[in-house]
Amino acid sequence: MSAVYKNMNETSNTINVLVTGSGSVYGLGIMRSLKESVLPVEIIAIDSNPYSLGLFFAAKSFICPQAADEESYYMFIKNLCINHQIKAIFIGSTAELPFYSRNRESLEKSTGAKVFVNSPEVIELCTDKWLTMCYLQRSGFQIPASIRYPEDDGMLSSFIEDTGFPLIVKPRFGRGSVGVVLVKDNQQLLENINGKKGLIIQEYLTDEDQEFTVGICINQKGKVISKIALRRYLLEGVTIAAVSDDYHHIADYCAMVASTLGAYGAINIQLRLKDCMPVIFEINPRFSSSTCMRSLFGINEPENLIRSEVLCQEVIPGSPATGLVLRQYMDYYFPLDKLNSLSKENLH
Repeated sequence: MSAVYKNMNETSNTINVLVTGSGSVYGLGIMRSLKESVLPVEIIAIDSNPYSLGLFFAAKSFICPQAADEESYYMFIKNLCINHQIKAIFIGSTAELPFYSRNRESLEKSTGAKVFVNSPEVIELCTDKWLTMCYLQRSGFQIPASIRYPEDDGMLSSFIEDTGFPLIVKPRFGRGSVGVVLVKDNQQLLENINGKKGLIIQEYLTDEDQEFTVGICINQKGKVISKIALRRYLLEGVTIAAVSDDYHHIADYCAMVASTLGAYGAINIQLRLKDCMPVIFEINPRFSSSTCMRSLFGINEPENLIRSEVLCQEVIPGSPATGLVLRQYMDYYFPLDKLNSLSKENLH
């Protein structure tokens, strides 16, 4: 059953939306979901790299300054939103999240566009994986046994004794699976921690076929407007296959986590089952690489956010269809004129 929408307002007028970081797997997932939507959406895509695929798929595309150049980037976004009557901003770049989080209120006030981004507090908490673990544990949610390195070096021997090998070593501050290592003995552990700082050593949750990615969307009022749990299979840290089945209890559990956290917009929770219970090892305060996969199961997160936040419709979460989605990367051909016109249009 797909979501139910109440207070249906007139939606025949085109809704202009901005997708940033349109070349990333997150940005492309947002764009594809918006294209699947029945809403009359026109996508304006931006990226700092002219070779970003999303720029070639949008109705209008612009090359933007780097978000690190905060003043120029802010003015660029503000003017773009005003000139193109943007109603909503979707962030497809992890690196841009802190900028939008800090400037959300100002941008919404000056442009009238809704900015779907979590608060600075939520982003800080989720970016620091140790803080994430501490928060979850304090809030009564299950986590893998974890220690910091080198801060908890004195506890390492007893931790190994209690937990056993294999163990996971990962950066305390990191993105996705970058820098995550599975170590199978003391020698491998020492090779991966010696002389390093800012690490977390963690219990390895053994059931690889019980790994889930869970998407929760929450509106401004704190109401869950969509939830979906998918059993996933990874290749180099990215979901390549996802199964939807009777996983409602996992989605409900993660909806509680997101609500407790005070999330807004999209939040993405990674977990494995241990003794049939969800054990969360990561929370990403953004759209997922499996956003488009979710829309194929009938859970269209970008559409639900537009309906709730822009059109002021009441969105009652639906249940995803059961099935399997496989991901295969494709190659696309474009004439050089397309690239040249894109570059010229945005150099002025």
